[in-house]
Formats: sequence, structure tokens, C-alpha cells
Amino acid sequence: MSTPTDDAALGALDDQSLLAKLARRDWKTDPEFVKDEQVYRLLRRAEAAGRTSRVGMLSRELGRRTLEHARAFAYRSGIYRSFGNLDQAAEELSQYVWECLVTRPGDAAHAEQHFGQLFQRRAFDFQRRLLAKKRKSQVNIGDMSAAAGESAGEANEEDPDLTVRKVLALRSHATPAAALELKQAAAAAASRLQEVLTKNEYMTFVMLYVDGMQVQQIAAALRVSLKSVNNYKNAALRKIADDSALNEMKKEFNT
Repeated sequence: MSTPTDDAALGALDDQSLLAKLARRDWKTDPEFVKDEQVYRLLRRAEAAGRTSRVGMLSRELGRRTLEHARAFAYRSGIYRSFGNLDQAAEELSQYVWECLVTRPGDAAHAEQHFGQLFQRRAFDFQRRLLAKKRKSQVNIGDMSAAAGESAGEANEEDPDLTVRKVLALRSHATPAAALELKQAAAAAASRLQEVLTKNEYMTFVMLYVDGMQVQQIAAALRVSLKSVNNYKNAALRKIADDSALNEMKKEFNT
């Protein structure tokens, strides 16, 4: 039975042999899979030794892995919605983690032992910063809206048609009551989908038909093959077509 290769043995390999080791992707069952923290330790030692070509090779590999982790986190946490697409969110998060590794000695030391744990901590930091920035932006917009509302109120005090317009607005389909009803219907549909579909089928369905993601992006986010994504999609569509409750909900949405 194979055992994990230690740092010294990996460091002694020539570039081609090391590349072959790094190409092993089955982190769950392959005992010769080179863990993230080990790649990072090798990278730092190559930097200290001035081995330029090896630094480049290990940087590319660690960068690929970090981006993969970032893509998965961006989807699971939902932060990709703030960027418009998953790839951009993953790129931003990956760059932030790299910046922390370069500028914070404590992070670098931690990553040498527990890279995944360090990544998660910094990813949550990134998420908190993003939310704080979003809240600040909303406050600023709210202040501007309030100021504009005061000015508009002064201008409309003598407007005889203002009350009529307000009543018509309340009767429109865009009223809070109508919006709440639509939101409740959507929540019921989502709940039913989660009952009918498996976790991966549900996530595939949402990413494909709600978020508009590409099959390749979904495969990367779920860490599965393209074939698996298509299987999840087809299974989800079959189950949805066979579910009477979901078909009734579909009729209500279309009315």
C-alpha cells in the first residue's frame, strides 16, 4: 500500500516527476495525492533556495487549487451574486487569500500546516468585508434617497394629483402585498424542489436555470464531471415533470 511522500522526497524529485505527482487529483482516496499545505511548503522552500523554475511550477499549481477552493466557496456562500458571475468572485477571493499569504507571516506559517483551514478563515474575512461594504453602500444610498424624498415632499405638497397617483400605485401588481405573495409562492416552489430532488440535482437545477451558469462552471463548483452535471440535470427535469405539486405551482406562476 502506498504512503504519502514526505517533503524531502518530493523536493528531491526532478520537475517532470514532481509534475506527475501534482497531477494526481483524487484527494479523497489516493494516498499519493500531494496536499495543499505540502505544495505550499515546497513553494516556500523553493523560493528560499532561489529555484525559479520550481517556484513557477508550484505557484501555478497552488494558484489553480486556490482558485478551485475560491470558486466552491463563492458559490456556497452566495457571494458570487455581488460580482455578477462566479469566475470574477472566485478570482477576487483567490487574490485576497494570496495577498494574505504574502503579507502576513502568521498566515503563511498557518498555511504550511493547515492550508484549508487558513483558506476558510480568510474566505470568511473576505465575505464579511464584502457585506460591510455592501451595507455601507446601502446606507449611503438611503441617505441620498431620504434627502431626495424631503425635497420631493416639499415640491409635492401642493400637487392635487399626488393622492390619486398613490392610490393607483397601491392597486398595481407591484404592491408590497403582491410582491409578498409572489415571494411566498417562490419559497414554496423552492421547498418542494428540495423535497423532490437530491442535493446535487437541486443545486444543478438552480445554478443552471436560475443563476444561468455554464455546465463547466457547475461541474467546477460541485467538483464533479460534466457527465455528472448532465445526469443531475436530466434527473431533476424528469422528477419535476412527474411531480403534480410542482406542475400546479407552475400553472400559478404562468397565470
